[in-house]
Amino acid sequence: MVKTKNRFIKDFNFDTESYYAVKHKYEPSNICEMPVKWSRAKDFNVYDDKGNKWIDMTSGIFVTNAGHSNSDISRAIKNQVDSDLTFSYQYNTDVRDEFIKKLFEISPPHYDKVVLLNSGSEVTDAAYRLIKTWGKKHNKKYIVTFTGSYHGHVLGSDLIGGTSTSTNWCNFKDKEIWFLPFPKEGDELDLNDLPPLDEIAAFFLETYQGWGAWMYPQKYIDKLYKTSRDNNILFCFDEVQSGFYRMGTLYGYQTYGDYKPDIITLGKGLTSSLPLSALLSTKDIIDLDSNINLSGSQAGNAICCSAGLANLEFLTDETFQKDFQKRVKLFERLNKELEQEDGVDVVNVKGMVSAIIVKDGDMGNYVTKRCVNNGVLPVWTKRESVKLGPPLTISESAIIESMGVIKDSIRSYNG
Repeated sequence: MVKTKNRFIKDFNFDTESYYAVKHKYEPSNICEMPVKWSRAKDFNVYDDKGNKWIDMTSGIFVTNAGHSNSDISRAIKNQVDSDLTFSYQYNTDVRDEFIKKLFEISPPHYDKVVLLNSGSEVTDAAYRLIKTWGKKHNKKYIVTFTGSYHGHVLGSDLIGGTSTSTNWCNFKDKEIWFLPFPKEGDELDLNDLPPLDEIAAFFLETYQGWGAWMYPQKYIDKLYKTSRDNNILFCFDEVQSGFYRMGTLYGYQTYGDYKPDIITLGKGLTSSLPLSALLSTKDIIDLDSNINLSGSQAGNAICCSAGLANLEFLTDETFQKDFQKRVKLFERLNKELEQEDGVDVVNVKGMVSAIIVKDGDMGNYVTKRCVNNGVLPVWTKRESVKLGPPLTISESAIIESMGVIKDSIRSYNG
């Protein structure tokens, strides 16, 4: 039994067989999350139907930046429902206008157009369409991206994600997608590894690479950005997971330098709750061809926009930010200290995202499962990492408690 201020585990067993027997009866068998049945979630805690209570170090899956069931967001959703406007297709609404206005107010001023959609996959697909269209106009064809990345599961986003085999399921490949190996610390960009510079339409980057929270070496990404500016190449970031202070700054790319990306894709933490995504860019790119379909039946739904507006107001509040930045320093410090533990190769941490890279997948799975059994819920990568991304509202005591459980789990591994 585990009983502390932030955790309570009395009746729980990491039993995937029984859990999947129910989960997979009607749902796809490749949906394989940890065997935790969510009953409710509040702030940085998740509860199951038996009363067990975990410290959530996942934000669901990097969504609930403002905390689960944030009171401000819940109130905004309820007020919108009570207003008798829950669907409006693409017609204008006050809440849609207010949300967009707030998004531009907090974002860098070089953006002047937004596309609203529902998911990260959709908005990355929209980016793919825009890049392709822009490339044709400028006689450029290649999109340069990185192996191991993930940009979503619709065709456009799948084509630029992972590897050249990501779309083997449909026997279709875009031969104009150019994959680079993700750079390691100390690597420098070799322009000889790129296609002809005058034929590159865009560089498309995950702000950090998912499973291991791998960041780009500073010299590498600086040279990549300079190359784009010198050769009229679009520079684009997938900010779906890294945006809205996950890395400490509003958008994660801002941690690398004073960049002005041409396109960024946003989702997950945009509302901390409901499905809504956005693409920020410029009029010259978004309005280049009126035949590009950038709409959707539910895109910019009134209830989702109300959640998004409340979320942005909460996260940008000066009082919240001041306390949040203090907790970021604590989170970063305790994570980096784990590099001293046996079996830990490196800890990648920036802001409130980290990945503890351990010696192999067996150790990663062991540490993850032991944490869950002891009331801490990390991301289950099923490989050699223990990934963390708590709600940005997590308390100092919960950070300290969680990192202690993770350290004990690492030390108890005997493999």
